[in-house]
Amino acid sequence: MSIQPDSSLNPSAQARRQPSRFIVSLIWGVLVFIVVCVAFEFACRTNVVKQRLPVRSVGSYHAQFEIKWFKLADYVRKNGGVDVIILGNSMVNTGINPAILETRYQELTGTNLRIFNFGVEGLTVAPLSKLAKILEAAYHPGTILLYTEMRDYTAANGVPVENQFLDNDWIKFRQTDTDLKGQLIDTSAGLQQLLPFRNWSSSDFLDTYLMDVRRTKETTSQGYEADKNIGTDIDKIPDTNDPIEKKSYDLFSNYTMDSGRIADLLSIIEQQKSGTKVLVAEMPVYPTYYAYFGSDAVVEKYHQDIQKIVSDANSVFLPTVSYTLLPLEDRVDNHHLNFQGAPVYSNLLAEQLAELCTQEKNCLQKQSRTRSQP
Repeated sequence: MSIQPDSSLNPSAQARRQPSRFIVSLIWGVLVFIVVCVAFEFACRTNVVKQRLPVRSVGSYHAQFEIKWFKLADYVRKNGGVDVIILGNSMVNTGINPAILETRYQELTGTNLRIFNFGVEGLTVAPLSKLAKILEAAYHPGTILLYTEMRDYTAANGVPVENQFLDNDWIKFRQTDTDLKGQLIDTSAGLQQLLPFRNWSSSDFLDTYLMDVRRTKETTSQGYEADKNIGTDIDKIPDTNDPIEKKSYDLFSNYTMDSGRIADLLSIIEQQKSGTKVLVAEMPVYPTYYAYFGSDAVVEKYHQDIQKIVSDANSVFLPTVSYTLLPLEDRVDNHHLNFQGAPVYSNLLAEQLAELCTQEKNCLQKQSRTRSQP
């Protein structure tokens, strides 16, 4: 009887087995990874995870913008849409409480509206023109109430913030639908929960993250973030010898309205072609704010020009209410309202908009089109 060789001792047989075991292990590893990713993605879409990890991100450097974006997405899911988006900078963020505005407007007109405050710190009319298109495409609001100001139309103002804000894969995807990385971020709740931790190795990460958590919690479901500070020396002209103030004097002296920034304003108003009404307004700043721009004649000319530009574009410019209706204790500084001033101004704004509706039949428009998914 012949003896069969032990294949386990055969090097060539062992070599054949090793690749097959590796491939099997690799396949199992990939399958486990996929299952974990799917489970994590599913978990991140639940309210339990959102409550425990309230900060979400699309990879933008601008955390306060991201807070607004996700607050609006949650608001729309809960309320079935949004009728009015108030768009502007930090002056809007702390200066208008949508809950008060919509309650008072309903009392005066009988119309119940869903209103959201999308005031984003540091954004001029230039990046806001891009953001307005993104918001219109995502939510089709009935009305965009745009807040603008004199600083918006100085070409050099806010450029670093604008460039950094727009240099983002998600923003690029929302503008073009062609950025694959941005599309992945846009569709993955898991990535949106992980991205806030992308700078975990930075020395200031924990402080920054905790601040974002606090601001997320303090921002209402309608996007209003109250400022609890009460300003001092608001009625004093900014000191030209102060290095920080001097930069503003230098930037806004010899004031003219830049044609490119005017084009940005007009591009926002052009959203009316898509069926969204656009109104333009201005916050009730304290007069010392205008010191940077020179004489009263310069300020008066700006207001004449902005009203004509808006009117010629078939929109309406709402002149600001008198600053005297908001005393110094209602302000953070000469252009921001605080937690006391915002309710006062929100009621005044509702009365102004109601008058426009009842007397000129130019009312805030409710959402009439089906929104796309955010």
